[in-house]
Amino acid sequence: MAFTEKCPNTPALHNKNIHNKVLSTLTKYPPGFILDIPSGPGYLLRELKKIGFSGIAGEIDGSLHLFDDIKYCGIDMSNKFPFADSTFDYIVSIEGIEHIENHFSFLREVSRTLKPNGSFIMTTPNIHSMESKFNFFLSGFHTLANKPIPVNSENIYFEHINPISLESIYFICTKEGLSIERLETSKYRKGSLLFYYMLYPILYISTYLACFMREKEPSRKLMNRRIFDLLISKENLAGGHTIIIAKKDVPHSTR
Repeated sequence: MAFTEKCPNTPALHNKNIHNKVLSTLTKYPPGFILDIPSGPGYLLRELKKIGFSGIAGEIDGSLHLFDDIKYCGIDMSNKFPFADSTFDYIVSIEGIEHIENHFSFLREVSRTLKPNGSFIMTTPNIHSMESKFNFFLSGFHTLANKPIPVNSENIYFEHINPISLESIYFICTKEGLSIERLETSKYRKGSLLFYYMLYPILYISTYLACFMREKEPSRKLMNRRIFDLLISKENLAGGHTIIIAKKDVPHSTR
């Protein structure tokens, strides 16, 4: 299933490839109640409704509340969501977290409003790819945020004001009760693949040193196993965009 609808009077889909990847992932799950944030005009939710999903398009820009068949909510991603605990079966965030000031607050609200065992899918530009690392080494800018943020921007939240690393995503998600099940990417970048195959032994050793040799506490070394596997993955080192699929932890019984 893919986006096919053409609406000449509405904004173009920002990144069709990423949207289709997320849509393809969601079609493998049973239909449920979903929050898409930031949703734009709600293209993803419109496609999901065709296969039985229902939900809310979380979009702070009211000018993008365009479709009569979509339920919109003007949500500020940096503040508390206007929903009760455990409201949603699924929460999706496509290319949003790099545009906000407070990653912790956003992921905390995702966890709060997601049902136990609910799924969270998030995409963001991959600043760990080999191309991005090399570009940052040379210029101080990442590949997908490759120039200075314009200080006269009419809306700074349209800019990549706060790119986030995979290690930070993992840390915050884990602290907030969101377990990353797997890591995917939008596509592999040719330049990153070249560096990945050429330098993988060095990358492996350097990451191993960071996760296991510099950490002296045995229990923390065990904890670092998961982030180590994610950091040295092909998806992380050669992918264009990071796509994480996480699940809300089920609280332990107090009985």
